[in-house]
Amino acid sequence: MNIKQLIESRYSVRSFLDKDVGFEKVKSILDTANSAPSGGNIQPWKVYVLGNNSKNELITQALNNYDTGVQEDIEFEIYPKPLAEEYKKRRSQCAADMYDALSIARDDIDTRLKQVRENFKFFGAPIGMIVTIDKSFAQNGWGHVGMFLQNLWLTAIDEGLGVCLQESWSIYPKTVKKVIDCPNNEMIWCGIAMGYPNNEHPINNYRTSRDSIDAFTSFID
Repeated sequence: MNIKQLIESRYSVRSFLDKDVGFEKVKSILDTANSAPSGGNIQPWKVYVLGNNSKNELITQALNNYDTGVQEDIEFEIYPKPLAEEYKKRRSQCAADMYDALSIARDDIDTRLKQVRENFKFFGAPIGMIVTIDKSFAQNGWGHVGMFLQNLWLTAIDEGLGVCLQESWSIYPKTVKKVIDCPNNEMIWCGIAMGYPNNEHPINNYRTSRDSIDAFTSFID
């Protein structure tokens, strides 16, 4: 695929085949992603690729947190509070589309919570990663990490893989840091689930909508 096709085919994969992805392929993807731009070439991203032992340990601890209602001190808000109506509408529609694809009713709270729980299993992906950034960086550095992650995602698609970026891991920073043993100056940015997409699962067969460019673009003479 060319770059336009890669971008347009990107979506969040939330069900994966039981098929191994070797670390050599992951290294190659990361090497390409590392070409991302960053101001002053600071390259503020750090990536922790989890082997089976560390991934299973993190999953076990995170699921225990989720199941027992453990709350940890978060290091950043995923969404602003309050979230403006424009953005709230898009987020709500995103959730509605996913649950509709899974035939989960709006009032079926138990089943919805079980689906949320899948986040902390990396959706069954063979590869789990954690991305961090130094706490000293403000919005500028966070944008650089975003460009790195977009590179990673598109490169993975080009290799026949699927990806889901997971903000959910940021709600358990203490647990994640304990497993990956990262320095105290690093903040948990997100998790990454990566593997071969299960194209038969309904959760991988819907797509989120996009506003037209008129909604966010002004052409100024």
